[in-house]
Amino acid sequence: MRATRTRSTRGAGRRARPVKRAAKRLAAKVAAKPALAGKPAVKVVVPLEPVLYKLCKAGWAVIVDRTPNALGTRFVCPFCPRSHRVPGPVRGFKKMRHAQWGRLRRVEE
Repeated sequence: MRATRTRSTRGAGRRARPVKRAAKRLAAKVAAKPALAGKPAVKVVVPLEPVLYKLCKAGWAVIVDRTPNALGTRFVCPFCPRSHRVPGPVRGFKKMRHAQWGRLRRVEE
């Protein structure tokens, strides 16, 4: 004996359901659609702008993504034998003018 049902048995089971329940569900869906028409369907996630941190050598900064609740990233400094820690993923290095470089925070050693 087989445990699976035949196609005719399955189809008959579906038709046996009360029509009233299907009508209620359909009415609820139709009523819900106009309420959602004013709202955007997809949420747009805006990436946070990267932050710059001072490196050992004057005029050089490291580009770090500002990620909420991210663990610190340890990276090897290109100008000294130490590794530094920054609060997010490292995205590269940048040469800056002296005036801009002075305002940045220094990386943790």
